[in-house]
Amino acid sequence: MRIYWLEIKRVLKSRRSIILLLIALLMSAVMAWLPVTFEDINQYGEDGNKVAELNGLEAITYKKSLRSINNGEVTPERLKKALNTYQSAVSPYGEDSIYSGDFPVGLYMEKVFPVGSLLGRLPETFSDPKTGQATSLMNISPDKLDSFYEQTVQHLKDIMQMEQKEHPTAQEQALQKYTELKTPFQLYAGYSRDAFDYIVLYIFLLVILCTAAATPTFSNEYQTGSDSILRCTKHGRSRLAIVKILAALTILAATFVICISMHLLISNLAFGPECMKTSMQMLFSVISLPAINLGQLQAVLAIGGLISLLATISFTLFLSAKCKDSISVILIAIVMCLLPIFTYSTGANWLSFILPSAGIGMQNSLLYQLTGFNYLHIGQMSFWTPCVILAAAVIEIPVFLLLAIRTYCKHQVA
Repeated sequence: MRIYWLEIKRVLKSRRSIILLLIALLMSAVMAWLPVTFEDINQYGEDGNKVAELNGLEAITYKKSLRSINNGEVTPERLKKALNTYQSAVSPYGEDSIYSGDFPVGLYMEKVFPVGSLLGRLPETFSDPKTGQATSLMNISPDKLDSFYEQTVQHLKDIMQMEQKEHPTAQEQALQKYTELKTPFQLYAGYSRDAFDYIVLYIFLLVILCTAAATPTFSNEYQTGSDSILRCTKHGRSRLAIVKILAALTILAATFVICISMHLLISNLAFGPECMKTSMQMLFSVISLPAINLGQLQAVLAIGGLISLLATISFTLFLSAKCKDSISVILIAIVMCLLPIFTYSTGANWLSFILPSAGIGMQNSLLYQLTGFNYLHIGQMSFWTPCVILAAAVIEIPVFLLLAIRTYCKHQVA
């Protein structure tokens, strides 16, 4: 235990580690605040003239004040009332007028904008079953909304038939998982999809920074020659390797937890904690499979990010024990972090989701896999990609750690 604490102190006193940790902390606040700065809206008076241009927190507060009337359960009755309000307001002017700027501003802010978040999933739900093309709100009969939740199931069947036509097992799994959702959905308008994009991006950058911090764990001592001295000591073999690995994992895991917690805290306070009760299906796709709300989605992304971080760091520690210089380690490790992004861009395949860093990135990230319907197949078996990402990472953590210890010990013998 004494060696463990000494190793932690040694790492924390490193200028390189301090700089990387400070950058990670600074980025957690900056990237949580950026989506807030994107929020803007014009405030209009009763005469339809612009009173003020609101940005940031003021814009968020004003938007929520207009839409809060629709907060709560998304029942068919509330959807019918909102759709009737929308169609009554838009019908005299035509829906195109909203996008061309010809629609009366005062009427838009009074009737259309408040119901926007509540009706946002209807065009998708009632989309063309053959093409998946969204339907105009003006073409949806309010009477159809009595069977809104039955229609979401039908829409999922249509989508799975298009995307997984040759894999009936995947279709059955998706439909079975969708039955676990609690209905009616919950809606507390205010949170932005951009904020989730920045969570994903921040996790990706945080993993890059932690990977860079882990690269010199073994290779730096190979370069300086201090390893030749350490391996002559009483505990200079496997025990030293285990201690160095545990110290690195402790520091980097703690850094991730602190930074992502700070990021989510700032984001949630800015947009409003009550928004976290919103069903995932009301912000993303109405047929998203996870039966969770936005707060639980944040937790899943944070835990998934931590697992991917540990898998990536474990692989980096193995490289550090294998290579004789830190430059080679960091180059290979960074390429490994970026590789899932490039492999996914060429088409979803097993390689995109079994690499240590498969859960981080952009379109290949855990968030977009949770909202999508990508399945991997082996014969008649189908596997949902989020499950593959997490399962692969959990398996890789002990495998690469054991390889790191074994490689370090063999290096000592050489």
